[in-house]
Amino acid sequence: MIEQEIAYVEPFAAAFQRMQALLFRPFDLARWLTIGFTAWLATLGEGGVNFHFNVPSSPSSHRGVSAPGGWAVFHEHFWLIITIGALVFILAVAFSLVLLWLSARGKFMFLDNALTGRAEVAAPWRNSRRQGHSLFLWLVVYVLVVLAIVLLIVGVGAALAWPAIRARAFGASAVAGIAVGALLLLIFLVVNGYVVALLKDFIIPLMRKYDVRTNAAWRLWLPLWRARPGAFLLYGLLRFAFGLAVGMGVMCIACLTCCCCCGLLIPYINAVILLPVLAWERYWGPEFLRQLGPAYDVWLAEPPPLAARPPDLQPTNHEIT
Repeated sequence: MIEQEIAYVEPFAAAFQRMQALLFRPFDLARWLTIGFTAWLATLGEGGVNFHFNVPSSPSSHRGVSAPGGWAVFHEHFWLIITIGALVFILAVAFSLVLLWLSARGKFMFLDNALTGRAEVAAPWRNSRRQGHSLFLWLVVYVLVVLAIVLLIVGVGAALAWPAIRARAFGASAVAGIAVGALLLLIFLVVNGYVVALLKDFIIPLMRKYDVRTNAAWRLWLPLWRARPGAFLLYGLLRFAFGLAVGMGVMCIACLTCCCCCGLLIPYINAVILLPVLAWERYWGPEFLRQLGPAYDVWLAEPPPLAARPPDLQPTNHEIT
């Protein structure tokens, strides 16, 4: 299907050049802040949110004195506690869905500014409505699938460790449960990270190019995977190495500069400071993809045969090669 050699360094270098042209030629602070805003929207929730509740305990609690009183309070205010817990859960889910929706729209806004060289918010927001909604729904289903798989892995580990749990002893079954659960979880996290990278680097650009929904864009990309699985796996490894190097570099800089460290804790400021890295990363996938033919060059106008087809119709091999 596709016979040409695949390059890895050249797309990486070309992405760096495009990043420089977008942000530094010339440098404009207002433009930087505007693009940074779309980059912030695009990365909403990607770092995760951790809530830590540290409940101080008194010495008496360690002796078990307060336990009966605690159970009495729980039973006395059972429905109030359940109601408050349910409200907190509903608000947390609603907040997470809002973040996911904004992130889905923001990914197309940031991509639009990157590909066009503009620095706009309103126009990309309007133009991304249909595809952003499709991506949001896809992500909701994907998150539910991820949670189900994680629960399944935890269940497998717990089942293996159940004899030790019943015996209240840390034995061979406990070690086996922890080891198997940790290994399965690690493998799944790697696969999940790879899928998310493919979605960001290839699927979303194809959605924008052909004005198709998320599943249709996956169908456009799958023939490439079947033709070059090794190339895309190697791309994933290089992308992982790049992310690891960037993460270590950011941590080192944050440790050396307290001011920068404080700024990185604020999400929008974080995106503004790291905008060159985010833009560089945003360009890398489309630059790699464009090697595979004009049908996959997101900077070119879509070919008429594909443009005339319904969005959800998968193209034939001769049309995409």
